[in-house]
Amino acid sequence: MTQQHLKHDYPQLPVDQLQPTPDWWQVRVDQISAAMARVKTGQAATIATSAAGHPIWSVAYGKPQTRPGQASWAIGSNSGDPSTYKTSAEGDPQVVVLVGGVHAAEPEATAGIINLSALLETGHDLRGTPRPQLVELAQKYRLIMLPCVNMDGRAVSPDHLRGATMDEFRLVSQGVWNDGTPVGYPACKKWWPLPLEKVAHPGGYHTADGYNIMHDANPADIRTAEARALLNLVAQEQADLVLHMHSHAAGGVILGAPLMAYPFHVVRTHQYKQRVHDALERAGLRPAAAHPFEQRTGIGLGAACMMASGALSPIFEQSAVDDWSFDESLETFYVTVETFLEYGLREPFSPRRPVMRGDLPEGDWSSVL
Repeated sequence: MTQQHLKHDYPQLPVDQLQPTPDWWQVRVDQISAAMARVKTGQAATIATSAAGHPIWSVAYGKPQTRPGQASWAIGSNSGDPSTYKTSAEGDPQVVVLVGGVHAAEPEATAGIINLSALLETGHDLRGTPRPQLVELAQKYRLIMLPCVNMDGRAVSPDHLRGATMDEFRLVSQGVWNDGTPVGYPACKKWWPLPLEKVAHPGGYHTADGYNIMHDANPADIRTAEARALLNLVAQEQADLVLHMHSHAAGGVILGAPLMAYPFHVVRTHQYKQRVHDALERAGLRPAAAHPFEQRTGIGLGAACMMASGALSPIFEQSAVDDWSFDESLETFYVTVETFLEYGLREPFSPRRPVMRGDLPEGDWSSVL
């Protein structure tokens, strides 16, 4: 057994003066598993086990519609015939995957998914609040949610970071070297895996083995059970939208498509940047400014999911700081999901033939291309 597997029992890093956590903010490892045990309308499943032995959960709503294709997306998309992979029939619901807790010190999406599951199960979230429009929209899709992909990181992270200083935010998220200094950015992305013998605490970005699952995206060398399970799920479900949900220190914002994305996805993601911004602004949730067309992201799970099924695979960041209350955080999650689901009924997230041909969505994009 190597040094990377010696220690899985890191404590939570202490953070002074965090705001009290409301009862409905259920993001601890045992709370996540308890919420999945309560699922009756949906189908909860363990899709992987973490290095530290924690279950990685998915919960699905809506009848499965996909049938095995005769080809993977990678080869089928080169055939000129998307039906070799994408086997859904006309009228079948699109498949939407919501991904939370990859960076587990960012628990906002985890709280959102647990509350959305409660909504779909009972008609009201854990606050006792109904949201019938969201429930109605969700029922028009095959909706699969992963509340916390990185349960190892969740186990060693606080329930939230509202009230933390930026230094504490970095320590809890990205880890602490043995000399007490923060690993920080970009150092946290210079190691694969993070050398655990050199750290006092790995932070919530990393698994118990020191891996940042968000960048476990090398097709030749997938290291974590968590990334492997997510990518298999996306491919097998023939996902149309994979929405990766993270948190940062500013208002809600959609990031640009991966640098290697299909032209269709680059433009469609840019459309959602503005759509989500406008929806959050109308709701009084103070989004960050929409990023310009040129802003893009690098290699990560967003790109890997796109390659697994041809899905639109954007990243959403929302606030993890105390300028946005717990209720505002949940509302930000709801409004963002609603925005995607509303527009997805008007236009497919990832129509495979235009995607594989390198076409663009309808409209004049000459001003940005």
